[in-house]
Amino acid sequence: MLNRKLHSCKICGYYDEDFLPWGLDGEFPLYEICPCCEAESGYEDFTLESIIHNRNKWIESPKFKSDKKYREQLVNYLEYLKQIK
Repeated sequence: MLNRKLHSCKICGYYDEDFLPWGLDGEFPLYEICPCCEAESGYEDFTLESIIHNRNKWIESPKFKSDKKYREQLVNYLEYLKQIK
């Protein structure tokens, strides 16, 4: 079973089995660009403050506001994080 947290963007919640922004161990960023929100792992999601800041920018972006699938994606990711804590 895949660890969804390892395969998700910390900013927008984008999930893909082939996407590993923080590597297989989740400890070292690969500086991947998220294909959804275009955040760079290891840079724009390095601290909690940077995650919050960049997630707020994402929520205010025209792309996020253009389609409810992005809202659902983020909500699903946040719900998933609540369940694993």
